[in-house]
Amino acid sequence: AAIALKQGFGRLIRSRSDRGVLVLLDHRINRMRYGQVFFDSLPDYRFTTRIQDVEKFFNV
Repeated sequence: AAIALKQGFGRLIRSRSDRGVLVLLDHRINRMRYGQVFFDSLPDYRFTTRIQDVEKFFNV
């Protein structure tokens, strides 16, 4: 599953000019011990739980 998440993330951002937000709505990602494996499999990213940060990212 971690590989599938990493592949999906890679499809979101393909070039330096691309912008996107990956939204993980499954609460187990933060609550289960294996959740860190998913986060560690991704390239550098910023993490937030605040919708205001996403709005700011997209200049909404």
